[in-house]
Amino acid sequence: MKRDQRYLDILLVEDNAGDALLVKEFMEEAFANVVLQKATTFSEAESHLRDKSLYDAILLDLSLPDSDGIELVLSVLDLAKGAPVIVLTGYSNLEFSVESLSSGVSDYLLKDELSSTLLYKSIVYSIERNSFSLRLKKSERNYRHLFELSPVPMWVYDLTTLTFLDVNEAAIKHYGYSKDEFLKMTIRDIRLQEERENMDKAIQSIRSEPMATGSGIHRHKKKNGEIIQVEVSGSAIEYKDRSARLVLADDITEKLREQQRLKQLESVVTNTTEAVIILEANPADGQGRKILYVNDAFTQITGYTRDEVLGETVEFMYGPRTEQEKLNRITSAMKNWEICNIELINYKKDGTPIWINTSLVPVADEEGNYVQWVSIGRDVSRQKAYEKRLEDSLDEKEVLLSEIHHRVKNNLAVISSLMQLQAFNATDEELEKKLHDSVFRVSTMATIHEILYQSGNFSKLNFSEIIEKLIHNLEKVLGGDTVIEHCVEKQPIELNINQAIPCSLMINEVITNVYKHAFKGREKGKLNVRLELKDGEVFLEIADNGIGLPEYAEVGNTDSLGLHLIQVLTTQLKGESDLSSDENGTRFTLSFQKMDVSGIGSSSM
Repeated sequence: MKRDQRYLDILLVEDNAGDALLVKEFMEEAFANVVLQKATTFSEAESHLRDKSLYDAILLDLSLPDSDGIELVLSVLDLAKGAPVIVLTGYSNLEFSVESLSSGVSDYLLKDELSSTLLYKSIVYSIERNSFSLRLKKSERNYRHLFELSPVPMWVYDLTTLTFLDVNEAAIKHYGYSKDEFLKMTIRDIRLQEERENMDKAIQSIRSEPMATGSGIHRHKKKNGEIIQVEVSGSAIEYKDRSARLVLADDITEKLREQQRLKQLESVVTNTTEAVIILEANPADGQGRKILYVNDAFTQITGYTRDEVLGETVEFMYGPRTEQEKLNRITSAMKNWEICNIELINYKKDGTPIWINTSLVPVADEEGNYVQWVSIGRDVSRQKAYEKRLEDSLDEKEVLLSEIHHRVKNNLAVISSLMQLQAFNATDEELEKKLHDSVFRVSTMATIHEILYQSGNFSKLNFSEIIEKLIHNLEKVLGGDTVIEHCVEKQPIELNINQAIPCSLMINEVITNVYKHAFKGREKGKLNVRLELKDGEVFLEIADNGIGLPEYAEVGNTDSLGLHLIQVLTTQLKGESDLSSDENGTRFTLSFQKMDVSGIGSSSM
């Protein structure tokens, strides 16, 4: 027999010197490098075992002066620290040998049958078996730790009864059942009723091939009733002498939802009419951000194919009319990871310039790191062309409006001049007076027209401003020796032109009469004008402290052109007016509902 070259440290517990010598000879014959420690009593063996960390094997005689039998075996096993214990005995007792082996003894040898070969096999097999057992226990501990600490739900179920045999903490937390509740359930209890028939078929298939592994996606029901999508994988194991399956159940509900959202987003990006470009977050080679993706709309708008643009930078779309200032804004936004919305001219593959309204957005991952840029561009060339036509049209209208204004202004001036000339040549004083009054009315309309043109708003006029200008113009023309103090109280009121013109003409009539008649023979006088808006009603009051005007009878009972005009204009405004006069002066009031209807003037004028 060739001697084993391994190094072994063996403890021999034997009180018989002859047996000990025989064992020593067998050991030296079988092993080239062996250290044999000896103990003749249990106490001595105990001392050796406590002092030394671990022996490769322990050879134990069953009958010692201070201990024997199963009690001795159990005591040594307790002190062996996992080392294999081989029992040596001079008696053949089958019952005792079985009891010893079941207690943890590695082998049971009869001294009368002992040989170097038998002893060698027993020691080597015991050491290897013990090493395998230790590795197995360590592996089981590791798997137990993995099972318990796994963040993914795991369980073991009996392949025959389908009852849960064990569950990890992740399963308890995720499904909502306690461990005791799980161990009283079967795997059918977490499956939906409508899926149990298919589950039973799958179980039958597993039972026919118990060692087969399998996986699939199923729906599970949590304790709170929530339905989840679970990716299940299982494999066969032996669990406490029972045929079982170890199952890992990964909840992929949110993952599937996210996949669905991504599919929807992909569909939107693919089918949108706006050009979508995905760019690198940063230039990989310092030459610019390369294009990673373009959608169908991009190819339709630009005329380029995907193969022509992927891996390129966007500069190929720029041209002579692309404004550098806008490109600088884009560069600055990308440098600072800012959203950029801009309109600029790009060029199609055939060289045609197109206006693109672009939104450039940085995209970050879950950790906040920017990973891509997304550009969404819309072809606004038609809109830009329409805006250009509109601007040109507005320019033309501005020119036309200016021409009309000058013509109206000139025509009013001509009419006024002709009336003044006619009045100058008139021999009838009454006719002359009426012509001068008409000149003032034309002047009032000219004032309104000037304000209308300068305001740029042809539907509403600042009536407060009109009152100031009318008083100023009349004072400049009619002011004589009498010093008239003006007191104007007004709110900022805007009137549409249909109401502003008749109201202005009435103010002209009343204030003209004040200047011409109210203060005859006096050195000074006072004119009060009040304009206010309350609850949608415009109220105008003009009062003086003059001598009174006898011809100001009731508005409806006079043949005076001015008063008749006031009556007509009041009717046009659908308002009410009143004129009263005595020795303390004259008071005119007008009230009407403010209307927001726009227009260019009344046809009744």
